[in-house]
Amino acid sequence: MTDRMRWLARVGTLALAIGLMCLPSALHAQAGRSAVEEGNRLYEEGRFEEAHERYLEALRADPESPLIRFNAGNALYQSADFENALQAYQQAIESGDPQLASSAWYNMGNALYRAQQLEPSLEAYKQALRMNPGDADAKHNLERVLEQLQEQDQQQEGEDEQQEGEEGEDSEDQDQQEQDQQEDEQEQDQQQDEQDEQEQEQQPQDQPQEPEPQDGEGEPEPRPDQMTPEEAERLLDAIEEDPEDVNRKPKAALGRKPKKIW
Repeated sequence: MTDRMRWLARVGTLALAIGLMCLPSALHAQAGRSAVEEGNRLYEEGRFEEAHERYLEALRADPESPLIRFNAGNALYQSADFENALQAYQQAIESGDPQLASSAWYNMGNALYRAQQLEPSLEAYKQALRMNPGDADAKHNLERVLEQLQEQDQQQEGEDEQQEGEEGEDSEDQDQQEQDQQEDEQEQDQQQDEQDEQEQEQQPQDQPQEPEPQDGEGEPEPRPDQMTPEEAERLLDAIEEDPEDVNRKPKAALGRKPKKIW
C-alpha cells in the first residue's frame, strides 16, 4: 500500500470516528425537535398538560433552549399554573434574545394579571413596550390595568371616607350617650334632693333648747314661804349670838296659848 493510500485510509477512519461521535448528539437534537413539534401540536389541540410534558422532554435534550422554556411557560399558563409559568418566562427573558424577551415580558404581564397582581403586571407590560414600543397588545393591556388601578384607588378612597363618616357618627353617638347619662344623673340627684326636703318637712320640729343661764341670771326667785339667802345668813348670825342679849318672842301657835319660854 502506498503512502497516499495509507493517508486516505487514516482520513476516512478519522471522519468515520467523528461521524460516529456526532451521531448521538444529532439524534438527541432530532429527538428534541420532534418533542417540540409534538408539544406544539398538542398545544394547538388544547391539550396543554400533555404539551407541557413534551416540552419537558425537549428540554432534557436541549436544556439551554430559551424557545422551549417559552413554550413550556405558555402551556403552564393555559393550565392556570401561573407561578411556574412566571418562572419559565423569566428563564426565557434571561436568555438575552430581545424578540423572545419582549414576548416573554408580555406573557408574564398576562400571568401576573390573571393572578390578581395588577401592579407587577403593569410593570411587565412596561418592560414589553420598552423592548418593542410597537406592541399594540402590550399597550392595550397596560392601559386596561391602569384603569383598573385607578378604579381601585377611587373605591378605596370611597371606603375610607365612609369609614371616617361612620367613625364620626359613632363618636357623636357616644358623646350624646355620655351627655344623656350626665343629664340623667343630674335629674336623679335633683329628685333625691327634693325627696330629702319633703321628708324633712314631714318630720316634727325639734324642741327648742332652754338657754343656758348667764352670769347674774338663772337663780330662781324664792317662794313666799322660803327665806332669802340674806335672811338665812342673818339667822345664822343670830344663832351664834348670846341668847341673853336677844329677847325673842315666840310665834303664836294656832289654837294654843302662847308659852313663855323664859
